[in-house]
Amino acid sequence: MKRCIGVLILGLFACGARGQGPVTYRVQYAAPGDCCVRVQMIFSEPLKAPVALVMPRTYPGGYVQVLYDEYVKSITASGAPGKAVEVKRAQDGPRWNIGKAGETVEGIEYQVDVARMESQILSADQTSKVRRGYIGLLGYSLLAFVDGLEGCAIKLVVNAPEGWPVLSTLAPKVPAAITSTTAEAPDYYTLADSQILMGPELQLRRLEGKIALILAVYSEAPVDLDVEGGFARKALDGVQAYFGDTPFPEYTVQLEFLKPLAGHDYNFSQEHVNSGTFSFSTDWRVNAPLTERQKELVLTNYAHHMAHSWIPKRAYGEGYRPFTWELAPVIDTIWFNEGFGRYAGIMAVVDGMPEVEGGAFRERELVRLRKIVEAAPPFITRMSLETLSREASFLYAVDFRLGKNIFSRGALMAAEMDDRIREKTHGEKSLRDALRALLAWSEKNRRAFQPDEMMGVFAEGTGVGVRDIYERWREPLAK
Repeated sequence: MKRCIGVLILGLFACGARGQGPVTYRVQYAAPGDCCVRVQMIFSEPLKAPVALVMPRTYPGGYVQVLYDEYVKSITASGAPGKAVEVKRAQDGPRWNIGKAGETVEGIEYQVDVARMESQILSADQTSKVRRGYIGLLGYSLLAFVDGLEGCAIKLVVNAPEGWPVLSTLAPKVPAAITSTTAEAPDYYTLADSQILMGPELQLRRLEGKIALILAVYSEAPVDLDVEGGFARKALDGVQAYFGDTPFPEYTVQLEFLKPLAGHDYNFSQEHVNSGTFSFSTDWRVNAPLTERQKELVLTNYAHHMAHSWIPKRAYGEGYRPFTWELAPVIDTIWFNEGFGRYAGIMAVVDGMPEVEGGAFRERELVRLRKIVEAAPPFITRMSLETLSREASFLYAVDFRLGKNIFSRGALMAAEMDDRIREKTHGEKSLRDALRALLAWSEKNRRAFQPDEMMGVFAEGTGVGVRDIYERWREPLAK
């Protein structure tokens, strides 16, 4: 590929405190084989300079730094008609300073080299992709924002090559629109945490349910969409039933089966507001039959990441939102995000799972989690839950000993709380009721919870106190 993909952002309107309209982003992939796009930004009302253009270096639930700004190039800006405005890269960070005091900014242009991004970012779940007949774009890897306008409503317009189907997870449609589609988002967070998919090799299905499932598949080997859709549909139905509400009408599974590139990592997934990115090597998921254990892993992986669309996307601790896009935020409650999210995923699909050698499904999963904790190196067992969470804020997957132990401790805490609630209420209540109460609290209060507040909400929602369980698990496992 000798050319590049590009992003066209048109009409990034000032809003919010400035009293102006929503932000409009126009994303354009010009022609098959491109890897870059001309990017143009135009404001309905000129912005007073200087303004700062910011590119994310992290994303919600990533717990990692990814230098997406390295793939942004050729940024220009315009002021009054025909007048260029200076664009200068900030000395530090993923920022560009645009214009000088006394000037106005009416337009901005930039390019994003997606092909180079994929070649240099080794984790398949962290990068956008440009392939023959397929483009898969992660919003936060592609779309910059003007500092101070993150809270503005968004209008999105996407243009694809002639005849190409195109889908935005903000408003997924099956069959997909051809060549162009539009969508809206309430803020930059929701826009950045969405995906744009297009191309003749994109396979789409809509599976109806209380929450419709959009299956969007790109595969570099033959794949059985009935099987994949069955796994995803069962997981989504279980998760929806567990939490009990329908916060979005559709959930999109962006599913990729990729022939491995040398040195790259696959078989990871990433949650989003109302969708998930699931990137697998064809060696594991397509070119060999799945064992029964692998089928369990596939189902629980879907359920776990779907559960994140409830927790922590809608109920979260401090540090998760408002989100810090330039630097991975320090979060004390990753044990909740990943541990309670994992346990919710397990319980969402526990019904109908076979009992095999080793016991019932839930107990087998808890045994695996206990083994992770028991095998932890001493320096991790000496960490409190908060310290471990803070370390995992940056290194969750980089040193997966941290990631595995934080989600294992959190899930085992959740299981112990669940057991007590069930025992004390004679099976009338469970942790599910506690989490539903927390979601209701978060919807009402519209802010992050403190752990002490969460324990109070759990008690009110179930009639059972579990604060002592939390206090015990927050302490180091060893002195």
